[in-house]
Amino acid sequence: MLDLNRLRILRAVVASGSVNETARRLGYTPSTVSQHIHTLAKEVGFPLIDRVGRGIVPTAAAVELATASADVLHAASRLSALVKDLREGATDRLVLRTFASAAYAWMPQVARTLRQEFPGLTLELSISESDLAEDAGQADIEIHTELPYAPSITAAGFRRTVLGTDDFLLAVPTDHPLVGSGPIDLAEFAEDDWVQYDFRDEIATSLTTRACAEAGFTPHYVARAQDHVTGLAFVSAGVGITLVPELAAAWSAFDVNFIRTQNPTPQRRIVVLVRNAVSSNPAASRLVDLLVDVASASTHRAGLPV
Repeated sequence: MLDLNRLRILRAVVASGSVNETARRLGYTPSTVSQHIHTLAKEVGFPLIDRVGRGIVPTAAAVELATASADVLHAASRLSALVKDLREGATDRLVLRTFASAAYAWMPQVARTLRQEFPGLTLELSISESDLAEDAGQADIEIHTELPYAPSITAAGFRRTVLGTDDFLLAVPTDHPLVGSGPIDLAEFAEDDWVQYDFRDEIATSLTTRACAEAGFTPHYVARAQDHVTGLAFVSAGVGITLVPELAAAWSAFDVNFIRTQNPTPQRRIVVLVRNAVSSNPAASRLVDLLVDVASASTHRAGLPV
């Protein structure tokens, strides 16, 4: 039997296209990820990645295996959770998947309130490996981001609710001449050097490309980062500017300034998917209500430009 954890790691590698990014998302070292992929390749008897320069590209067989493993991994996760509940006598349990910035910015206060109102509840939270539509529907409740101009994310057996939108702000060095101004036409930044924020994030990349095109220019990238932390670190060091989600900017500790843009103001849509089987669960209903509240409160945040 194939090792399920190695299949999970393979899915993450296929989704991100990077061993280092997979290691960051899953909390492993890159060497551990590489070893798991190497061992899985021996188990299945065919190559899973090809080396291209300093990076990797998943083989076609790896992509097919990762896609086919989704249902198996989901079933195994549900079974393990049931065994745990039966062993520990848990009175209630909800499995939640979300993207990183919502996990950090929203979920601590949501979890605190749920803990107070539902003392017997166990909330299991995981970070989504990707926001691709085909990966939706793996947990009881899932928070996803969408492109406003792309098809909505849906999953069979789930109810979809729009929580709101999240504007992208322009992160600039503290000595940028336009600090303190806003909102400013995005076209005003056509001559700046740019940093590509988290180039593995398809939504952020698509929104930036489209917004700059609408403003009449193509950004001149002088650096590309495969995660948001490095991207903001580059901005803080004065390397260039970048567009980042306001939700992520709210918990950034980097010494940067944020400017709200107009014409256009790029934004992503945030939605929650709730499994029909848990929709009547009082804790699940309350969790969704709390998400609606925190999403509404996030529209304007102290310390960020309005």
